[in-house]
Amino acid sequence: MNEELYRINQKSETRDLIKFQLCGTTFPDKNYLIRRSLSDVWCIEYVEEGCGVVQVDDETFYPRAGDSYFLHAGKRHFYHSDRDDPWKKHFINFSGKLVDSLVEGYGLSEASYFEGLDLGEELKQIIDIAKRGEMDNTPEIISVLNLIFFKMRASIKKDGKLSGIGAEMKDFLNTQITEKFHIGDLCRHISRSESQTIRLFKKIFGITPYTYVLGKKIGFAKKLLVDTNLTVKEIATKLCFSDEYYFSNIFKAKTGLTPSQYRRSSES
Repeated sequence: MNEELYRINQKSETRDLIKFQLCGTTFPDKNYLIRRSLSDVWCIEYVEEGCGVVQVDDETFYPRAGDSYFLHAGKRHFYHSDRDDPWKKHFINFSGKLVDSLVEGYGLSEASYFEGLDLGEELKQIIDIAKRGEMDNTPEIISVLNLIFFKMRASIKKDGKLSGIGAEMKDFLNTQITEKFHIGDLCRHISRSESQTIRLFKKIFGITPYTYVLGKKIGFAKKLLVDTNLTVKEIATKLCFSDEYYFSNIFKAKTGLTPSQYRRSSES
């Protein structure tokens, strides 16, 4: 792959807070492809030229020049450039407990794709900091990251009408965690067709309503596994999965562990 990569020099005490893996620029290459089965890093990328395909778990989107995307840790990442119009993009990969706080604080836990959001200057600024090779520029980079997170949040909220509908849809779906999901229920709640509802939800949050509800169900399942003595079968029933085997397969696909393994790991 044709890339210009940089590592950011950090002291151990700052790596405990946030760890910067790599940053850099990807140059047009029709064979460019990245696959992470269960990513342990968060990635922010901006497409300057060309286009490509990005899959995050079950979601697929098609960023092109002028778009940005945010790949979440704990999910499957698969993305590649378009063979006929390969992309040039800038990126940073990072991990750490500060990231979880930023994602939660800025309300970005369900946001992946930001159509028309230009994060190029901010990412180039981080790359320039890395190029200097100094030890340790973590506070300076965190400041830039805060601006990036703010711009991603503002991109979601820039249309007040959509923001209001988005909150209404999320509020409704949050009541469906222990119910069997039917997209028609949400459609009737906001008085829109199925195609309109899905398109609108994806525009605001970057994922489908089903993926959002499934994520909430898995999150609730984790809590039940840790905080209660309910059996896997009882949890599957409570969350309206068809059976415990289907629930276990979905849970492992999303977390990398079976429910029983997750429960044991929380006890160690």
